Amino acid sequence: MSSNLTSNINTIFASFEGFGNATKCTAKLSQLTSGLASFNPESIAFIDALGKPGPGVTTGNFLLLGNYEMCGTGALENKATGYKYENCVVSAAFTLGGYRPLALTWTGCSPPECKSNNDLQNVFKHIADLINKSGIIHTDPSTWTIMCDVKQEFDVGAYAAVTIVSLFVILVVVGTLWHLLEPIIISILEQGKDDTTILIDAEENPHEDVDKQVPSTEVREKYKTSNQPEWLPGRLAKCFALQRTMETLFTTTTKPGQVLCLNGIRVLSINWVVLGHVYAYSFSSVGGYSYLTELIKRRNFMLVYNGLPSVDSFFALSGFLVTYLLLKQLAKRGGLTPLQWIAFYVHRYVRLTMPYLVAMLIEGWLYRLVMTGPRAQQITTTDMGSHKMCEQYWYTNLLYINNFVPWKATGACLKQGWYLANDMQFFLIAPLFIVLLFGTPLLGVLATGGTMICSAVSAAVITAHYHLGPASTADTNQNEMWLLYNKPWIRITPYLVGILGGWFYWKWGKQITEGVKTLPEWLKVMCATPIWAVTAAVEYAVVFGLYDDVQNLPKGNPGEVESVFYQSLARIAWSLSLTIQILLCQFGLGGFINSLLSWNGWQILSRLTYSVFLLHIGLITVLFGQMRHTLFLNPDFEFAVFYLGTLAISYLSAAVLYLTVEQPVANLEGISYRKSI
Repeated sequence: MSSNLTSNINTIFASFEGFGNATKCTAKLSQLTSGLASFNPESIAFIDALGKPGPGVTTGNFLLLGNYEMCGTGALENKATGYKYENCVVSAAFTLGGYRPLALTWTGCSPPECKSNNDLQNVFKHIADLINKSGIIHTDPSTWTIMCDVKQEFDVGAYAAVTIVSLFVILVVVGTLWHLLEPIIISILEQGKDDTTILIDAEENPHEDVDKQVPSTEVREKYKTSNQPEWLPGRLAKCFALQRTMETLFTTTTKPGQVLCLNGIRVLSINWVVLGHVYAYSFSSVGGYSYLTELIKRRNFMLVYNGLPSVDSFFALSGFLVTYLLLKQLAKRGGLTPLQWIAFYVHRYVRLTMPYLVAMLIEGWLYRLVMTGPRAQQITTTDMGSHKMCEQYWYTNLLYINNFVPWKATGACLKQGWYLANDMQFFLIAPLFIVLLFGTPLLGVLATGGTMICSAVSAAVITAHYHLGPASTADTNQNEMWLLYNKPWIRITPYLVGILGGWFYWKWGKQITEGVKTLPEWLKVMCATPIWAVTAAVEYAVVFGLYDDVQNLPKGNPGEVESVFYQSLARIAWSLSLTIQILLCQFGLGGFINSLLSWNGWQILSRLTYSVFLLHIGLITVLFGQMRHTLFLNPDFEFAVFYLGTLAISYLSAAVLYLTVEQPVANLEGISYRKSI
């Protein structure tokens, strides 16, 4: 079989014109292969640039990457005539015996004569036919896709992206300069006028300049202000000033009533999310999948393989904070007017949407213009890629319905946007539960708990009906992604747990905290330790409880009963345990854990977590999309470097987005929002 297959392949390279309909493409390929015998430099360079089987084929390395740079340089480029080879990538699926289909990616340089994909498709169709003659390896020629590099052109979306990004940069420059020059300009304009300025003590007049965030540690800071209203354009410009946004980013001062442990939880959770995505998106660049079975055997790898609870943490935190802060407002004001309710929603939409829009524009339209590499064209032009999906569905992201349109989660504009859609939808209905908890606590608890039960039952019914596994990482049925993963009636349970936790803390937090202060330290330890142990054990079970099921995945999905229980209860168990731990920290029963999570340094990184969430997947895609070589899942050190590097770049990029978009918009929006409430 081997010699027969080799003979047939040699026949292919001997004469491409033997396919029947001779074309310029087949004639050129025939010329290149026949030139090998005479050591023609162009022929040698052509073969040299082709992807070839490397080490690890028997362990699953079917990623054959050619030399991308050779496609436009050296012997494969004629500067006098403009004759230039282009990189092409071939994707195919093979079936070897009774095993699951194997994905092959093959890249190399294609001569200009083979510009038409139809010519190349014809060539590879015959290659596929000869492969099928082996009798052991089978492939369907119709599944082969061929893409050659096409110069990415500016379209309307790209122009919009450049315009909007440039506008924010200009505003930051103008605001920063105005903040610097304003005292000088005012002093020049004030020359010759009567001195009508007054000194105002920031402590004695706390309502002055309410839209400016003054750190609470600045005691009795006196500053000069005119008795004339501040020039509105100047006031707006200073919202974008780096002096102001950097002060907000790097301040570590705290105020009474803050739930400081949330900062540490938020940072650790986003770092966990990035870790999972680094591994998930690296698989397109990985050779030697057999080592994945070794990784899965390591119990600690479940932190990566089953990192889904990291997202539930954010839902629980969001529900907790929204409830606690809104209840404080309701108690203070006795209720909100219709205008204040409108401001409540507009405030949330504006604060989230502007950074979201900029991240969408960058990932959907700008990354493709700068991404180069053997598989860059494959990533940027696929129908499920960010560019195509953003072109078709950008409006669904801005309306926060992208977890419904498109219905199946096979592709998305900014893939992680499904979380923001859910979070916004939960935010819209959260006041229904919060107002009930404020006015009629018993009815509010029943309504919140009843909705939680309905969500859990929905997850159980869908899991049983479609024979799904306990989680998307432990499921052989890929339909689960759109059936359960991103639908609000499934993902709302952690948010509802957070709502109950926020209400409980608002209702009894002060009394319990004061009571705990009177207890001796040994009694605090005795009371808190069992609760911490139980909640930690539950969290461990949620993450690592699927270990045995994952080991048995090749045999099929885990048992239906186990899958139903996990899908319906795991999110509640995780978020309830996390919420209890937050309450313990706030009640003074957190010990060293609370000290760790409440460290002031977390505040800086915590402010960047939203921008990290928006940017990190795009950065990972660019990183692996431009990869010139094949990765292997071992050793761990290489992936540790990738992870830490990605994390660092994500935080640095997030700082830029925060300083130029997120915080300036918050400052700008805060001027009118604070007045409206």
